[in-house]
Amino acid sequence: MIVVLRQKRWNSPRQGLLGLRVFGKLKKSRELFALFFRNRHDEVDKEKMTFSWLRRSTQLIVLALAVQAGLSAAMGWSRYGVERFCPFGGVETLWSVITNQRFICATGPYNLTLFVALLGLTFVARRSFCSWVCPVGTVLEWLGRLGGRLRKDKGGDEAPSLGLVRPRGPWDRILRFGRIAVLALVVFATVGTRELEFRPYDPYYVLLSFFGHDVQWWSYALLLGVLASAVVIPMAWCRYLCPLGGVLWPASRVGLLRISRAREACTSCGRCERACPQAISVSRTRHVASGECTLCMECTSACGTSGALRVETGHAPRRVPRWSVLLLLGVATAAGLAGAGAVTLPSYERVFREGAPSSPRALAMTIDGVRCVDTAKKAAAQLEGLQGVFFVRARAADRLLEVTYDSAMTSPQAISEAIEGPVFEEATGAFLFGVFRVLDAVGGPLEGP
Repeated sequence: MIVVLRQKRWNSPRQGLLGLRVFGKLKKSRELFALFFRNRHDEVDKEKMTFSWLRRSTQLIVLALAVQAGLSAAMGWSRYGVERFCPFGGVETLWSVITNQRFICATGPYNLTLFVALLGLTFVARRSFCSWVCPVGTVLEWLGRLGGRLRKDKGGDEAPSLGLVRPRGPWDRILRFGRIAVLALVVFATVGTRELEFRPYDPYYVLLSFFGHDVQWWSYALLLGVLASAVVIPMAWCRYLCPLGGVLWPASRVGLLRISRAREACTSCGRCERACPQAISVSRTRHVASGECTLCMECTSACGTSGALRVETGHAPRRVPRWSVLLLLGVATAAGLAGAGAVTLPSYERVFREGAPSSPRALAMTIDGVRCVDTAKKAAAQLEGLQGVFFVRARAADRLLEVTYDSAMTSPQAISEAIEGPVFEEATGAFLFGVFRVLDAVGGPLEGP
């Protein structure tokens, strides 16, 4: 194809200099646009470009929602933060749910059901969550593209699309088991203390909680290291250390959907391998069976030969459209969110009086200040001296305290006042005011303003 460029005639040297500056800025703008929203190969057709836009738009939307949730919680605009919908919380609380039928710390139903839905999704669509939804994966991929852009300037078209270096060889395969080691350490620490010990180390929580609970100054130093490593080694955190990736790895290995290569159409140009964020040797295999595959479709978008790469089912090979991955993600997310309403396990329970009240009533209160099991215990302890309270059940992730009481002996107003009263701090021997505040109550009307 011959391209003819018409030379622009400038009326003056000053006008010509201005035109060159504008042209330079436009060129840089196009490069920045390409860095995040387009494949770098000129041969990519419109359909492939549209699909790349679809995935990156999905990433951007999820990241924006996560930032909004974290910032709203940090500023006090919302009761719930980014932990509420993190599927790794389901991993951390799973042992307690199985053995004690209780949630630990700040985990709750959404953590559990979203993890179960994610695990089911992985058996079908591999680790597609990592490349389509995970906010940390999104940020690290974009940083990797920055590194790839710097590397391409030096290495030409043969350079990888992500990162300054492309890890290969036995050391890369061995280091990937680091995810399993991190997972084991996190589970061991969490089971032993019943606390979310991973918080100050978790890039997701540190990045999006905005100085959240348990985050230390060194947490941001670790986060900076994780972000910087992504520029050098593509998806370094996801590749070597992410504990959620360690959980999903075996399931992804046997996932139903996979990328297949048509040998008769493939030209072995290597574009698919250079585009793959996980450095999978796509052009050297008939079917991509690696547990590292996230079905990001970067290989299919980079491929310059129509029909060389496609998405198929595993056992009885059958071609499926690429957008089916997004559909499966939507179904899994909807199932995880909807299923949380069916989970009624508590975080904490306490019996104040044995027997049954003569006039039993139940009061469900949403309390500002209840954010974990420990704070739920403190809120329940406020009712120790109140006659007529029989039983308290807490769901810390929902900021909820359910009180069973005798309406002949006490009232919702008295229960609310007791919870909002001064809290004795044993460590300092002082009384703290304004620790808890009842936001709403259902089951008995509150008197007063």
